[in-house]
Amino acid sequence: MRLPLLRPADLTAEQQSLHQAFDAMVEGGEEYTGFEVRDADGAYVGPWGVMLHFPEMGRALGRFVDLAQQLPGLSERARQVVILTVGARFNVAYEMYAHARLASRAGLRADQIAALCAGGRPAGLAEDEVLAVDVATALTEGGPLPGPLYDHVVERLGQDALDAIVFVTVHYLALGTILNAYDVKAPAAS
Repeated sequence: MRLPLLRPADLTAEQQSLHQAFDAMVEGGEEYTGFEVRDADGAYVGPWGVMLHFPEMGRALGRFVDLAQQLPGLSERARQVVILTVGARFNVAYEMYAHARLASRAGLRADQIAALCAGGRPAGLAEDEVLAVDVATALTEGGPLPGPLYDHVVERLGQDALDAIVFVTVHYLALGTILNAYDVKAPAAS
């Protein structure tokens, strides 16, 4: 990583406040088990390790993330499909590392996860998951979301699902950009 990892003892008061918020989030959710969130010295890695360098931005992004994750209409499997689609599109190592584990936990098969991480649309996905891949792919290619795709998703899944796909895509585009800017790699041994 291009920024140094910040050990808890080295944090400013502003960073400590954000670190405590990260602690509450990570320790309060099963979602953060199964992949490295902190190193052996207790320093946050991944997006948390970067955001501690920018506490005000970290808090703002955290609020957006909370809101995006609460949007109705998207199954956990479809949400993971969106995240892996975005991660693969921009080769975001940590995003694919962490969310491959979460996708497996959500019930996606290893071959489906591998295909998503390679930028593909795997066989055997449910309709909402296929449409999630299609929307996330279209949004990351630039330009407006094609009207027929927009209409089809709203007709088949509802406006809430389309909105959730859009904002989960935005969330992981932001995190992916941050992770790639600071060259955050996936942990070597996992």
